[in-house]
Amino acid sequence: MASSKDKILNAAIDEFSRYGLDGARIDRIAKRARVNKAMIYYHFPGKEALYASILQELAQTIVDTISTSIAKVQETGNPLIIIEAYASHISNLDRRYFMIIMRELASGGKFIKNIIAPTIIEPVTERIGNLFEAVKSKRINPKLHPQYTMISVAGAVIFYNLMRQILQGTSLHALYFSDNHVHEYIANLLQLMSHGIIKEDI
Repeated sequence: MASSKDKILNAAIDEFSRYGLDGARIDRIAKRARVNKAMIYYHFPGKEALYASILQELAQTIVDTISTSIAKVQETGNPLIIIEAYASHISNLDRRYFMIIMRELASGGKFIKNIIAPTIIEPVTERIGNLFEAVKSKRINPKLHPQYTMISVAGAVIFYNLMRQILQGTSLHALYFSDNHVHEYIANLLQLMSHGIIKEDI
C-alpha cells in the first residue's frame, strides 16, 4: 500500500504535468491524493518544495543510471553502454515527467538551473570527461569533444521522447514514436554514434 507521501508525490506529478508550477494548486493535489492539506505541509514546506522534490528525484534516477553504466564501461571499455542505458531509462520514464519538463522550459527553466544543472549536468560532465580520457585511445574518436557529445546525445534522447508525447494520436506517432519503436530508435542511435552518417570509402 502506498504511503501518504507517495500518494502526494504521485498526485503532484499529475498536477504539475497538467498546470505547471505556477498553475498547480495544493487543494487539487490533496484531493487527488485523498489526503488533507495538512498532510502535504507535514511532508513539504510548500508547493515549490514539493515541485523541487519531484525534479530532484527525477534527476537522481538519471544520475544513478549513468553512474552504473559508467562502472560497466570501465569494466568493458565500451562507451556505448552509457548511451544505451541513458536512452532506455529516459524512454521508460512516466510520460508526465516530459510534460513537466516542457512546462518548466516554457516558464524559464528556473528549477532546471537550480536542480538539474548541479545534480546531473555538472557531476556527469566531469565523469564523462574523465571517462573519455581513459578510453579514447582505444574506443573513442579523439576528435570528439566529450561535453558536446554528451549534450548532443542527451538532447536527441529528450527531444525524441518529448515528441512521443506531443504527437500522440497522429499518424507520425504511429510511424515513429509508439512504444514498439523505442527499441528501434535506441538501436539506430547507437548505430549513429558508433559509425556516424557518412559512409567511409572502401
